[in-house]
Amino acid sequence: MSTTTTPTIHLPPDVLKSLIEVFRNMGVARYTSTAGLVAMLYDWFLTVEDEIEVIWRKRMTLTSVLYLIVSSSPAINSYRHAT
Repeated sequence: MSTTTTPTIHLPPDVLKSLIEVFRNMGVARYTSTAGLVAMLYDWFLTVEDEIEVIWRKRMTLTSVLYLIVSSSPAINSYRHAT
């Protein structure tokens, strides 16, 4: 019966401390991103009726197209960075 051994990596304390800090910051960034997405969705749910009435049920103008681009770009950006 053969046994396999896992190689051990010895890191200097300062490198190990830096790696721990990087992983901690990644967690903070993920929580912050999620909180921002929740706030954006909350805002969208509060204003979606007005958006339908003012933007979607009227003739498309340059202003309405610019509004749609500006209002949807944070959601697209959040999704792109989350994947």
